[in-house]
Order: sequence, then C-alpha cells, then structure tokens
Amino acid sequence: MPGPTPTPFEIHVPDTLLGFIHDRVRTARLPPPIEHPDGKATTYGVAHETMRALQDHWNNRYNWRTVEDRLNSSLKQFTVPILHEGEDLNIHFVHHRSPRPDAIPLIFVHGWPGSFLEVEKIITPLTHPPTEKAQAFHVVAPSLPGIGFSSPPKSKDFGPEKIAGVFHKLMMILGYDYYVAQGGDWGSFICRYLAADNPKACVGVHLNFIIALPPSALKNPLQLFYLVTRWMTPYQKKMVERMIWWTKEENGYAQMMSTKPMTIAFALVDSPLGFAAWIRDKIESLVDDYEWTEEEVITLCMMYILPGNSAFANLYKEGVADLKANILKRIIPSEVYFGASSFPKGSYIAYSTFSFLGPR
Repeated sequence: MPGPTPTPFEIHVPDTLLGFIHDRVRTARLPPPIEHPDGKATTYGVAHETMRALQDHWNNRYNWRTVEDRLNSSLKQFTVPILHEGEDLNIHFVHHRSPRPDAIPLIFVHGWPGSFLEVEKIITPLTHPPTEKAQAFHVVAPSLPGIGFSSPPKSKDFGPEKIAGVFHKLMMILGYDYYVAQGGDWGSFICRYLAADNPKACVGVHLNFIIALPPSALKNPLQLFYLVTRWMTPYQKKMVERMIWWTKEENGYAQMMSTKPMTIAFALVDSPLGFAAWIRDKIESLVDDYEWTEEEVITLCMMYILPGNSAFANLYKEGVADLKANILKRIIPSEVYFGASSFPKGSYIAYSTFSFLGPR
C-alpha cells in the first residue's frame, strides 16, 4: 500500500490571528523596571529595556507578511499526514535536495526554543557545498509536533521516542532508506532514539546537547573524585561552574514546564509579549558573541505564538519523564557513527542530570 504523499506548503497566517497578536502586543502592560547595579539588569529575568524595545519594534516596524514572503521564497516547505501510536499528525517540514549524486540524507531536528528556522542560513551550504571535497546533504528539517506549522498531539505521553518514530516514518515516506541525524536540545534526545530504534536506517548522529549521569562511585571512582573535588583543567572547571550556575540561576523555566505545563501555557498563549519575554530570557545566555535583533527574536517567537497550544511545555513534562525512565539507559548502537559538539555557552550539557534527576 503506498504511503501518504507530501503536499507543498506555503505559510499564510489568517489576518484575524495576526490582528489578535497585534492588538495584544499593542495593549500589553509592562511591569515597571527594578533598579539594579550596572551589568545586573537580568538578575530578575529579561530586562525591562529589552522588552520595551521589542514591543516598540513589534508595534511600529515588524511586518509578518514580509517575513512570510521571505520564508516561502527561500525554503521549500511541505506537510504530510503521519499516523503514529494512535496520533494522526500533520507534520510540517522543509525539504531541500542536493544536486550532488553523493549527497547524504540529513534530518535536522530542533529543540526548545528552536524551530525549522534554524536551517534557513545553513541549508544552501549543506545542499550546495562550496567545494567538491565537502560533503553534500539532502536536508529535511521538520517542525516538532505542535510547534511552527506541525499539528499537536491530542494525548499525553507523546515524548521524544514517539516523536522519533514520527520522524523516522517521515524519512521513509521521502524515500530515504538510510540517513544521518543532527539534534540539539530536545532534538538531541529525538536523534538518540532515531539511532537506538532504527540503527539500520539512522546510520549516524551528531549532537550538540550531551547529557549523562555523574560517574558511578563503583565503576568510575577516579572520574567521580575529579568531579567532586574539581581537580580538573581550567577549562573543565569553567564548564562545571557554568553548569552549576545554570542549574541555580537559569533553570526555573524548565522546572515550571516539566511540572505544570498547562499552567504556563494559559499565561503565554494569550500574551504574545509575555511569550516573547519567556523565550527572550533564555536565548540571551545561550549564545556566544551574538547580538539578537528584535526582528529575529519576534520571528522565532512567532513559531510558538501562532500555534496557540501547550505542546511546547508538554514536551518538557513528557520529555523529562522519558529522560528518567528511558533515554539515559539507551545506548546508541556501535554500528551508528557518532559525533558531538560542545560549545563554550552550551550550559545544558549536564544541567538536566543534576536539576531533574539528582546525582547517583
């Protein structure tokens, strides 16, 4: 029996929804600023000045229709119905094929607060690399269920492993019998499941979000001693200190979404500027020497504001439970090629281990 056929997709948000968002942003009340010493304005969260500038740009200069036209012209987008584990989802994805005969299929999986927009600036070098020696890829960049333009699951317990099952089916629908996967944030867990559950098809993974439990006192006593005493290189000390800082000072959003996702969803779905503050607060500390423009921030936030559902938060509820029960026990098979990147601002390389699970 033939599988479902992808349908070309163009973004066109209804005027009524854009009007609702515009009115909410225009009439939004901002809490008054709190005085802080210089350089400490973000101690209580995103700075008042940052949100005031964002609101001003959104009201007076931001044009969603211009963004919409750019995305529709630069990215080949599709949707396809996929039935998986009782959920009938409509999955949105970007799909660019390379003209190179040696191109390898690549599925690019985002996390929170990411989206398919992450491939916009890199998709051409991937499909049309500058030299023959550079590897070319057929790029598939899906939107996670309920984010961007993918429909949300209707039931609970639809975490990373089930999303991985959906994305594996997507690659099969597109005719890719084998592929490699790249994942960051929740996308890294999804890619781990792609490799663990489908090692004959997912032949390689690259992750830029690495998570592991602390070393075992019985199996790895020396490594545990290094961790506890911080008898490490200066770089290792710096990374551990950053991890501890993130856990203590920056982890509240994850605790909230992993325990009461619907509560925060009620607050954010009805307040576009509130949603922007929720996201803006986090992306500031996760980049190195990069200045976010108001245009970029608003467009990123729109991928969560437009759907108007709680999937972004439910993913934490389901994902953390899955993390505790399954993902840390699953090993990527040895026949699957593996690569990883660790960046200086990659604060959540290990924070989930300590904040959600506690050291063992």
